[in-house]
Amino acid sequence: MDPLLLGLVALLLFLVAFVYSNLGMGGGHLFVPILLTFVTSLKEVAVPMSLAFTIATAISATYNHHRRGLVNGRLATFLVGGALIGAVIGALFTLASSRVVFLAFFSIVLVVVGMKMLRDWLRRVETFDRDDDSRMTRPRLTMASTTTLSSGFLAGSLGIGGGVANVPIMVYLLGRRTRLAIGTSTLMIIPISTIGIASYFVFGGPSPLDYGVLAVLWPLVLIGSFLGSRWGLEKLRARSVALIFILVLFVAAGKLLMDLALG
Repeated sequence: MDPLLLGLVALLLFLVAFVYSNLGMGGGHLFVPILLTFVTSLKEVAVPMSLAFTIATAISATYNHHRRGLVNGRLATFLVGGALIGAVIGALFTLASSRVVFLAFFSIVLVVVGMKMLRDWLRRVETFDRDDDSRMTRPRLTMASTTTLSSGFLAGSLGIGGGVANVPIMVYLLGRRTRLAIGTSTLMIIPISTIGIASYFVFGGPSPLDYGVLAVLWPLVLIGSFLGSRWGLEKLRARSVALIFILVLFVAAGKLLMDLALG
């Protein structure tokens, strides 16, 4: 890769990790469009590369959230089972689908989630700032562990960490406060993304030799996430985090829709 282009990609990935480390998400919503634009035209390469970067984002973000007591490891362990199954299914979906189907599906997911969150933000719907233990019932926990299959599917199929589903599940279904849900989601991203990458190798994805650029970019994503999550935990309020979340979803959706229109 041309050094100037590599520098641009490195800067963009660093900034994405800086922002997404505060959202309980790995950053794949923007990693994938960046990779498809500057690094490769193959979704089979972009998705597992993105998953590798989401792991870097999650490692640093989990560390900083854990230091603040904002990671529930027991809950993450309980919920991650369904997500791991979903990650395998999602990888199979991407390997079997065309680029057009992939981009269309990804765009629809981003727009739907973004519109729902924007409506809640405009209505000033609160994302609970304290835990509601009355929601941590066995039926709700069972439903949540099943529902996380969707986050795994999104991770395996789209190269994202799955936080776009995991955070709302924990906040709305289990009554966990926003920051705790974000920290717990970052922990879940690590095994989910790892299984997603492995699925590409097992089911006929590209060779690991396609990822030589990771040796340069992965550490930068790790650092960006570390600095971003530390800054965000000190400076950002929950409502500000939600607005950033919404904006980056629409930016990513717009980029992919443009790719579809241009063929």
